[in-house]
Amino acid sequence: MSSQASQRLVDRPWFNKLCILLVAALWGYSFVTMKGMVTQMPVFYLLAVRNAIAAAAMGLVLRGRLRALRDRRTLLVGLGMGLTGFGAYATQTVGLTMTTPGKSAFLTGCYCVMVPFLSWLFGQGRPRVRHVTAAVVCVCGIGLVAADGGLPLNRGDVLTLIDGIFYGLQFVLMAGWGQDLDAFVVTGTEFAVMACCSTVTSAVFEAGYVPPTPTPADVGTMLFLALGCSCLCFGLLNRAMTLVDPAEGSLLSSLEAPFGVLSSVLVYGEQVTGRLVLGFVLIFVAIVISEAGEELLVRLKDGRSADGAVRRG
Repeated sequence: MSSQASQRLVDRPWFNKLCILLVAALWGYSFVTMKGMVTQMPVFYLLAVRNAIAAAAMGLVLRGRLRALRDRRTLLVGLGMGLTGFGAYATQTVGLTMTTPGKSAFLTGCYCVMVPFLSWLFGQGRPRVRHVTAAVVCVCGIGLVAADGGLPLNRGDVLTLIDGIFYGLQFVLMAGWGQDLDAFVVTGTEFAVMACCSTVTSAVFEAGYVPPTPTPADVGTMLFLALGCSCLCFGLLNRAMTLVDPAEGSLLSSLEAPFGVLSSVLVYGEQVTGRLVLGFVLIFVAIVISEAGEELLVRLKDGRSADGAVRRG
């Protein structure tokens, strides 16, 4: 009791679960925010500004730890994370110009199901039964979501599925080569690489764009995306996931997709059909199975055993 009473608020599991829930809500809402921004400015210009702000902020916060970049592995992993991160953000944001925020949120979340198979491809262990089960359920959900508007498939939905592959590769990269590295320095390097890639791409493909004088609302939105959804969310999630049960943490994090749909319906006015709802449910179930299926089943069995023991007693 005394140890619990003396435990700091920021170290308590319930507080960190709230932090993960906050991250999921912010990331879910960011789909609506990005949808609004890409109607005002080109995609790669937006990504360049967002990631430049995030990289600068991380550099200021971590300035005393940047010596870690002298380590070759830290630098290479940061570079790899930046390149895959650029691929993910680019395909996701371009796709968002052609699909709805709700569909984008759920289709992006499919990366959770892809990770075990990408890990297998890179020699990091075979997928387990729950991963195959999740993949089958997820494919059924994707079919319902992507085909909701009929055939041919929406190009935005296809690009959003591709961005899931890039996000999955990031997890494989960190799991295989990022062990024991300073995750925050790697993340800051990732933002810097993404900013450079976005700037070059914008200069090549959006050369004629002349940005207007930003309004206070534009500045606030960009700071929300760069500092809130990038820096703050990564920092909170990285710390909170070390202090909560992995199954519960993964489940709370996966709520990003439902938050994305809710935000899209309330703010963007997205119309959700019965087919979309069923597709969203299947994708969410697949994510839960892939992320925490076995752990939740074990707990359910333990709970039933405990209940049975109490009743018999």
